[in-house]
Amino acid sequence: MKNPLRTSAQKPRVAGHRGYCSCAPENTLAAFRKAREVGGENVTCETDLALTKDGEMILIHDETVDRTTNGRGPVSCMTYAEISQLDAGSWFDKSFAGEPIPLLRDAIQLAREVGIIYQLELKIYDRNDEIFPKLRALIDELQCADLLQFSSFDFLQLREVKKIIPEVPTVAISHSRLIDPASVAREANVDAMNLEIQHFPSGEAAQLHEAGFAVFLHVPAPSRLESQKSYGVDVEAQVAEWIREGLMDQLISDDVEQVVRIIVDAQR
Repeated sequence: MKNPLRTSAQKPRVAGHRGYCSCAPENTLAAFRKAREVGGENVTCETDLALTKDGEMILIHDETVDRTTNGRGPVSCMTYAEISQLDAGSWFDKSFAGEPIPLLRDAIQLAREVGIIYQLELKIYDRNDEIFPKLRALIDELQCADLLQFSSFDFLQLREVKKIIPEVPTVAISHSRLIDPASVAREANVDAMNLEIQHFPSGEAAQLHEAGFAVFLHVPAPSRLESQKSYGVDVEAQVAEWIREGLMDQLISDDVEQVVRIIVDAQR
């Protein structure tokens, strides 16, 4: 069966980490809209799933609301009614004042309206019995499997969610250099693996492709690459070369414009 996350050679998907989080407050509808504006139709927006005290599925990275809102406290100890009153935009810029923490449901509705795919990171590892049925019910209600990918650092969790929701592709996120990445991907029954940039030259991408799996890469934003470039190390040029070699299927960054630019450069 064809892997839904593999792409044609030299043309990886454009993706934004937590939306376009260098241009708008992370994991908000504003960040997703910015990603769509710059990345084009069917841009992928990586985002993070959390559960409120009363079981609502929302999108926020941290375990607390402290860093990205004007509130304080653990997400899991707050109801959605409480979280919905928080300002998740002003911390980034006053022009985003009043931007709320979105429900997954609202983000999916936006995706259908404007053309977005979400790579939904499953960040809670010990509540599968609660989370999976909620996801299954929402996907059935909204008929939105085509708008989603699931990702996780927990490969066992990805294998289990595939049993419940087999039509949504899964992405294993790896911080380690793996001895046999294709075997790991096969055992976890995932469709793609996100490799660390420092491990990318080691041959894992080619091995995964040869075995039929998709390969994703997160590239640091330009501000994090400036010092290396001043010493003659051009990371973006190296990523463009990997694209020319057909080694990746999705490129993600905090800066969606950077991703678009690298892909365009690779096709020249």
